[in-house]
Amino acid sequence: MRTRKIPTCPGNVYGDGRHPTEVEKDVEWTRTWKDMVGKPGSSRTKPVTPSVPPGGFSDGSGSEDPQTDSEGNVDDLLHLAREGRVEFLNQLLAKAVPPDSETPDTANVWEWTFRDIIKMPKATQQEWKQACHEELDSLCRCKVFELVDPPKGRKVIKNRWVFDLKSDSHKKARLVAKGISQVEGIDYDAIFSLVIWFETVQLMIALATLKNWHITGLDVKTAFLYGELNEELYMEQPKGFKVKGQEGKVLCLKCAIYQLKQATLAWWKVLDKSMGELGFTHLHLDSGIFVNKDQSIIIIIYVDDILFLGADKKKLLSTKGLFMK
Repeated sequence: MRTRKIPTCPGNVYGDGRHPTEVEKDVEWTRTWKDMVGKPGSSRTKPVTPSVPPGGFSDGSGSEDPQTDSEGNVDDLLHLAREGRVEFLNQLLAKAVPPDSETPDTANVWEWTFRDIIKMPKATQQEWKQACHEELDSLCRCKVFELVDPPKGRKVIKNRWVFDLKSDSHKKARLVAKGISQVEGIDYDAIFSLVIWFETVQLMIALATLKNWHITGLDVKTAFLYGELNEELYMEQPKGFKVKGQEGKVLCLKCAIYQLKQATLAWWKVLDKSMGELGFTHLHLDSGIFVNKDQSIIIIIYVDDILFLGADKKKLLSTKGLFMK
């Protein structure tokens, strides 16, 4: 093996056994340390006394000369840095800003958590908590869950709050499950759900326009809550809204909620069943299109957004009304 040969220089005061780069690092570090600490005895310099207005009362506005004031602060910090020890650590801790004091960024409402809501002023807190209460009331009306004792040997699914601020300043809160905490084979099996091709939507709208058909739309609110679950799922109570005296109980889910692994598939099964009861069948090539040949009506479905297309406006509105029921 070829050994590394250290370059040498005759008369090197640092010795011939050290590499020049190591010597250079030591010299640079010594120079930096002297600049930070200063000359010996400089730590005994007299600390700068801040100026106080006549009478001993300060209005909190600071020194009249900002340059002198900033220089005094720098000298104080340098003095503490030279002395080190507890005083310097206390000074650094006093300058630190605790994370809890940070106000949530209103530009990223979707990234908020319930902890961010608690940091807000009480009036704003009450508005967001009211939105959470509205969401829970909606879930109770749909009989999405019931409060039960935690099962033995079963992992409880976690949840979180998702917040949104509408264009009309209306505050919206939604309770969603943390699907990542579900266990495959126990909490879910199949999760695949059919979705219409976007090119198919463009094609059908173009054909409807050429034939002068009527088009009307519909957005199914809380669509996933209609999905029926085949699995027995348990979820923890929402943060900040646990039932008093029953904090140890969990929620047994009867219907799907948003961000469950099988939520989209459960909604699709209910949707396909209800469309069959209305006399519609989906295409095999693109299952997002439902057709009723007798009434000449086509329905396009993309998750919870629905379009009704047909030549007869009266029949079209009648079918839409039946679907909404």
